[in-house]
Amino acid sequence: MNRRFSFPNPFGPVDSGSTAVDMARLSALGFGLWAATGLMQAGLVWYASDAAYAEFRGATTGFAIFFALIAAGLGWAQWRRPNRILPVFGLAWALYELSSTGVSLMFGAPLGVAGVPAWGGMIAATAMLACAILHVGGLRGSAALARDGLKA
Repeated sequence: MNRRFSFPNPFGPVDSGSTAVDMARLSALGFGLWAATGLMQAGLVWYASDAAYAEFRGATTGFAIFFALIAAGLGWAQWRRPNRILPVFGLAWALYELSSTGVSLMFGAPLGVAGVPAWGGMIAATAMLACAILHVGGLRGSAALARDGLKA
């Protein structure tokens, strides 16, 4: 049996059980991207933050690493047993991150994590947009699995 992952179109048709499983696992990739973005932000806070944020550096870095570990755990869980709950949570979180970035840009507030340079915030916003797209595909695949009564 071939257990290779093929990267499906998140907005394409769900025409078979293997396509549904692959699409459900897109959400796991979204969580992995979220974890990588969190680790990038932790590194930027630790190494590239200015002196104004020096007293918060340890707590902010620890918080970003904690969230990266949560995202990695959710991604692992979605990869092993795809379900509909995790893609909904991931999509809601990605949309929250995107909306908070948009509000920050409208009102001139600092982006996301205090101490992250502006270019790091833009990389994180782009990654969250990609995560939202991946979670939509994951939700479509998971819904097809649940509707057809298929197992991953």
